[in-house]
Amino acid sequence: MKYSHHLYARALADVIVDAKGAEAERFAGNFLALVRKNGDEAHLRKILEEAARLLRGKKGVRKVTLGTARQLPAGQREMLKVFLKPGDVIEERIDPELVAGVRITVDDEWQFDGSLKGKLDKLFKS
Repeated sequence: MKYSHHLYARALADVIVDAKGAEAERFAGNFLALVRKNGDEAHLRKILEEAARLLRGKKGVRKVTLGTARQLPAGQREMLKVFLKPGDVIEERIDPELVAGVRITVDDEWQFDGSLKGKLDKLFKS
């Protein structure tokens, strides 16, 4: 890898943060051409995830992942809005390993584990 994925991501985020419409598309195309030219296409997913994280941070937006064992009913989804702020990027994942309950992750860093699996794991670690 010619440059680290962090360096690529920071460069992309710095350029795109204020770009609009066609200008943003042009920047993205030029960036992709640079990554291809350097032979770093295999790391593109990691670069884009890091750039998205940096852009969310610059714009003050959080990524909230809701992990549940099954699809949430509308009433429960409304109850979870207490944890959310306007503008949050919300991703819902179905994870059958959780058995029951919910796991909320914010910005891939902070996590609340209210799942049955988490409680059982804590019980058997003690």
